Amino acid sequence: MKGLLRGVDIDQLSVEDRKTIKQIKHACNEIKLDVRDYEYAETRLEQQKWAKIAAHNILALENLLLRLGDIFGPADIAELGAQLEMLREATT
Repeated sequence: MKGLLRGVDIDQLSVEDRKTIKQIKHACNEIKLDVRDYEYAETRLEQQKWAKIAAHNILALENLLLRLGDIFGPADIAELGAQLEMLREATT
């Protein structure tokens, strides 16, 4: 996802789109940390906690992606959505 964002000229975007891209980057970092914490969890209870947090952040990221429909094409959104769904399933 960040690779796709690198190809976007942020200076050409509206203030709202720039804010959304910043939120997407933040959400990606949060999800990366959630998955790390899930993998390092020592108990099933901790795994469930991090899976729930990760699922919430993945849903938020999916919603943010939909805001950038003019930047990401339908194929990009479908592919990213499928990858996020696989990630969500892997943590449950």
